[in-house]
Amino acid sequence: MTKTFDLEIITPMKTVFKGLVKNITAMGTQGSFGILIDHAPFITELQTSILTIKDEKDSTVSFAVDGGFFEMVANKAIVLADSCVTKEEIDIVKVREEKRSAEEALSKEEARGQKEHVMATLKRAETWLSLANK
Repeated sequence: MTKTFDLEIITPMKTVFKGLVKNITAMGTQGSFGILIDHAPFITELQTSILTIKDEKDSTVSFAVDGGFFEMVANKAIVLADSCVTKEEIDIVKVREEKRSAEEALSKEEARGQKEHVMATLKRAETWLSLANK
């Protein structure tokens, strides 16, 4: 039997997940990483991406995270995310509209001063849609 460790995924609004997991895969700012039990202490900034876990029942669960930090210490992993959603929470119509608006804004001259914000909005929308289509 594979051993498990604790994981909490927390946003400013709520605790998204709290439970035992067998592994975690995620994307940090320095690249993708995987976590198993007894991993060395580790901390990284997260990219807007999909975080996937295998829970204690061997179910695979994915979350779309928008920035934040990941920490693993003493078999306890914590994700502090700016926002995090499950597939079921995604409003596909709303996210498609956000993506369309961001793409349109990038093509206009007035978006130049807001390019970083618009690019972040586009990345988040693409990540949410990727999770929704899994």
